[in-house]
Parts: sequence; C-alpha cells; structure tokens
Amino acid sequence: MPEAAGNHARTICAPTTFAPAICANTIFANATSAHPTRASALIRWLTAFGLCLTIGIVAVGSIVLLGLRQDTWRQASVASENLATALADNIARDLATYDLSLQGARDAVSTDGIGDVLPQLRHIAIFDRAASAEFLGSLMVVGPDGKVTDSSTSLTPPTFDLSDRDYVRVQRERNDAGLFISAPYLSRLRPGDPSFSISRRITRPDGSFGGAVVGSLRLAYFRAMFDMIDVGVNGRIVVMNRDGQVIARHPAAGLVPIGRDGAMAPVMDRIGSAESGQFTIPYGVDGVERLVSFRQIGPTPLVLIFGTSLADVYAPWWRKALALGSMLGLLALGNLGLCVLFRREMIRRLAAEAALTVAAQELSVIASTDALTDVANRRAFDAALDRAMRSASRMQGPLAMLMLDADCFKLFNDTFGHPAGDEVLQNIAASIELSIRRPNDFVARYGGEEFAALLPDTETDGAMVIAERIREGVAALRIANPGSPTGMLSVSVGVAVLYPQPGQGHEVLVAQADAALFNAKRAGRNRVVLHAMTADELGPLNPLPDYAPHGIRRPAAHGGV
Repeated sequence: MPEAAGNHARTICAPTTFAPAICANTIFANATSAHPTRASALIRWLTAFGLCLTIGIVAVGSIVLLGLRQDTWRQASVASENLATALADNIARDLATYDLSLQGARDAVSTDGIGDVLPQLRHIAIFDRAASAEFLGSLMVVGPDGKVTDSSTSLTPPTFDLSDRDYVRVQRERNDAGLFISAPYLSRLRPGDPSFSISRRITRPDGSFGGAVVGSLRLAYFRAMFDMIDVGVNGRIVVMNRDGQVIARHPAAGLVPIGRDGAMAPVMDRIGSAESGQFTIPYGVDGVERLVSFRQIGPTPLVLIFGTSLADVYAPWWRKALALGSMLGLLALGNLGLCVLFRREMIRRLAAEAALTVAAQELSVIASTDALTDVANRRAFDAALDRAMRSASRMQGPLAMLMLDADCFKLFNDTFGHPAGDEVLQNIAASIELSIRRPNDFVARYGGEEFAALLPDTETDGAMVIAERIREGVAALRIANPGSPTGMLSVSVGVAVLYPQPGQGHEVLVAQADAALFNAKRAGRNRVVLHAMTADELGPLNPLPDYAPHGIRRPAAHGGV
C-alpha cells in the first residue's frame, strides 16, 4: 500500500499545471500520518518554498515589466523617427517638384526675346512646366519693382505690388538666397486663406536683380497631411525654419502662426544645426515632456519636428503593468495568467506580422504598376532594364529597347481634355502589349506620353519588326488628333540594339533609344527609326515643339526639337 500511494502521488504531479501546490498537499498528507517531526520540517520547507516561489514570481514579473517598458520605449522611438522621416521626405519631394516649376519659369523668363512673343505664347513658354496640385496656388513672375508681370492662372496678371513681401525682399537683397521659403501670410488671391511662398531669384546678365519667380502653397497642404496622423492627446507636429519661424503646426493653434514661437525655443536650441535626431524635453505652453524626433526637410532650411508625450508613449505599458501587477497578486493564478497573456500576445504578433506581409506584397505590386495604364511604371522598368543588361552581358547576347512617344499629345490634351488623353494612353499601352508577345519582353510607361519596351535576345531586324507592328497597331486605332500632321493618333518609335559588356551601365542603351526617338520626331513623326541612322536616311528635319530627348536643351532656332 505505501508503494501504491507513492505511485498515485507521482501520477497526480505529472500532468497538473499547479504541480507544486498539489504535490505539496499529497506529500504533506502522507508525511503527517507517519512522521510528525518530518511533517514540521516539511511545513517549514514548503513555507520557504512558497516564499521563494512568490519572490521568484515577483522578480520574474519585475524583469518582464522592465523589458516591456524598454520595448515600449524602443518601439515608440523607432515609430516616431520613421514617421518624422516619412513626413519630411514627402514634403521635400513635393517642394522639389514645385522648385522645378520655378526653375523652368525662371529659365523661360531669362530667355532672349521672350518679351517680344505673343502673350499666349509667352504664357505657354513660361508656365509650360509648371506643376499642378490641389494645394499649389498660382505661379507668378515678379518684376524688379515688385509688381506681378506674369501669372500661371491668367494671361492678365493681377495688379499686385509684392515688394513688401519677404520672398521678394530677400531675393532682391541676396543673390545667393537660392530657394527661399517665406513666412506664412494671408493670400491676396484667396482672401483669408493662409499660405506660404517659395521663390527663386531672376538674375540679369550683369548680375543685377531682375525679379523673382514665386509659387504659393496653401497651409492646408500641411493640414491635410497631418490630419491623417494620430499624434495622441498631447502629440505635436511642427514645421519650422532654422531661425525659429513656425510654418505649420498640428494640432493648429490659430490660422497663421506668424513670428517666432517662444515655446519652441528650447527645442530649436537642442536641434541646433543637426539634420536629424531624437531627444526628450518639456516644451510648449503646457510644459509636457515629449519624445522629439526631428529631421531636416531636404536641402531647405525647414525642419520637421514630431513630438510624442511620454505619457502617451507609456500609456500602453501602464495598462499592461496594472494587468500584470494584478495577476502577480494572485500567486495561485500567476502561472496561468502569464501563460494566457503570452499566448494572446504571440497570436496578436503573428497575426500582425501576417497582415504586414500581405500588405507589403500588395504594396510591392502597386509600387511597380502604373495606375493609369496598368503596365509597369518607371521604377519597375529601371529594375527590369538592370536585370536584362546583366543577363545579356552574361549570355553575350543582344538587348533591344524601344522608346515610344505619342505624337503631338499635348495638342490632343488641349483639344479633347485630360480624360480623353488618359483613355488614349490606355489604348496605346494595350496596343503595345498586344504587339509584344514573348514572356520575357517587358513594357512600361516611361513617363507622360512615353512608353518603353525591352526585347531581350532580339536582333535589329526583329526589333524593327516589333516596333513597326506597334506603330501600325496604334495607327489602326483610328483616333482623331487634329494637331497631328496625319490628323490621326500616331506614335514615333526609337529602336536601339546593344550587346552589353560587363560593367556597362544601362544609360547607354536608354540614351541610344532616346536619340533614335528624337530622330524619329525630327524626321516627321509616325515612324520607326533605328539608332545611328545617317542624316540622308532621316530625310528633312521638322521643328518639334513637343519633344526633346532627355537632357538635351531645345534649340531656340527651331522652337524646340
């Protein structure tokens, strides 16, 4: 019987979650009936074991809580830094796009003879490359006297004197101001609408001040961007100049935050001249201590500051700490509580990781596809071209590239509107895909009305056949284009064939195909031209106001090629 009782005790201990408590009860019952002294020692041992177990649970729980606190801080730090980087990069990218419009207008205004052309042609020449966006206001050319001479929104410029604006004053006083970002102001064109301006100086040949090109951007641009972000109860997003001038803030503290914000002075002092970083500091009129992540916005003097209050950072951790602390008070249920919490946390993390994996895959497809035409975009084309160049170099075979451009497409857009132009681009993309049938061939929208195709392991004759098939396929669509020489929609195709050598960059093939397309345009459009054709083969030259190869300035004598 004693042996049987011992076996029974081992059976109970083996599968039970709370093994110490059940085994202790069994052993204690057997020991008490046989040896009272041993039972007293066992009580002391079990008491000490229970105390040690309690201390151990508290110690393990404390370690876990400290780890969770560190993880919470680390995650908040990484998330804050990533968000600040993403916002700053997005703003920098938009400002760079608008700056290109300023530079294009400035170059056009500085062109000799621009003042002698008709107002309509002058307006097109100056603002042809002007970007358009929801929050981008008018693009204006301001003369040396501060008066508006040209406006992108009207052939008749507004009768404004902007000599008092800082974006004119700074450009007049400093010939090295470059891209200047003004303080916020209330727009005169849109009464009551807070805006800020970016400007570039127009310098005369003798170095004197010739005016400025100014573009306005509504502060609603920042509001729309920041409203999509949950900054928490005490979170703040601020865009500032290095000199302490607030450009925008979220949540907004007024329509136009003009002047230095004294509450932000400690933050700017900590930032100094650094381009990016992170620190904690109490700031603002509320004096809340925040985790500050900052990043300079591109090459501009603007700094984006993202502040998250420490209370918001640790709020999730406090919730976990209270829950775990309650469980630590229940020693009998501590083990089970930790197991349940761990299992729930692991399922949540696995589910989050699975969701992120699916989202990443979907984002990868979106990022490589042109939304309008459903063919590959420029980013995917560059990657495909790099792979094709390496493959052709390794196999010592040819690689053909076709560069296509819709003839007189701008005139088509001006005549029928952008929706019709979008439909034409979709039809061209579909026609190209029907003409290119091999699995390894690659089609992409190169930009605007330009398309590109890669034909691996294709000689000159084969590439010319494919190019002619595409040209004929587009012509067969029979889409009217009054601005085209043929009166119908057509494409010009440049063909280049290269035997890539090890280490050779893909820029060579792109330049050859682009030059061939340029020659096709010069030769009269609606044709296929192979790279390196002679002048006699090209025939008479035609002025092309709507096309020039990448990186080549349009000759003024021909009105653009």
